[in-house]
Amino acid sequence: MRIRHIVTAVVLAVLTPIAAGVAVLMHPQPAFAYHVQSGRLSLFSDKPFDTEKSKSLLAEVDRRLRLASLDHRDGEHRIFVANSYWRARLVFLWNFGAGGVNYYPLTRNVFIRESDIDNDRVQRTAGPVPPPRTFAYYAAHEIAHSLTGEAAGPLSYHRLPAWIREGAADYIGLAEKVDFEDLIERLRADDPELDPKRSGLYLRYRLLVSFFLDHEHWSLEQLLASPMPQPEAEARMLAAFTN
Repeated sequence: MRIRHIVTAVVLAVLTPIAAGVAVLMHPQPAFAYHVQSGRLSLFSDKPFDTEKSKSLLAEVDRRLRLASLDHRDGEHRIFVANSYWRARLVFLWNFGAGGVNYYPLTRNVFIRESDIDNDRVQRTAGPVPPPRTFAYYAAHEIAHSLTGEAAGPLSYHRLPAWIREGAADYIGLAEKVDFEDLIERLRADDPELDPKRSGLYLRYRLLVSFFLDHEHWSLEQLLASPMPQPEAEARMLAAFTN
């Protein structure tokens, strides 16, 4: 009996903080006092912001999402901006330090680090992140993870190679065409900006996704159903641009 009580106490000690953490990620609204909604997008922050500017910002996020064939415009997406250190620690967990985070399939809520919402900027220690990685980009990128996850399904989504998961989110988040010739030349020259491990950017992945969607005319659904290894994808792209 004593052993059973000890095991129960240990299990509760482990599961209670996990359950509390899940509850926070699914229902963080009480920690974010400022809120505005525009259509199916809601913005929450722990600091005040200009309502009209934020609605324009949400309209831009919505525009980027609507360009994706995966966006069926159903359900609400909530964006939470964690400006204070303790809130960022609370919702970013092991992703602390990232610009944004998505916990699909647990919730459709996405979380963005300290931001200047009125000026469409995400803040880092060194200052605002420069364009084109604006607040609208980060928000659309993180919501895009939900869209691609829902299209692929939880198990298939998490089995996708990083170049597809992050590349598709970046493709939707930036919503702009890439310069294939310039980026492929830089890729061949081993430009560090195209190495995600060195730069922290997903430019290389977006280039690959753009190649299949814009050059080869695949659909996003087709890409998600074909978890091609990155070396094979790069070989196909480089072969297509060989003079």
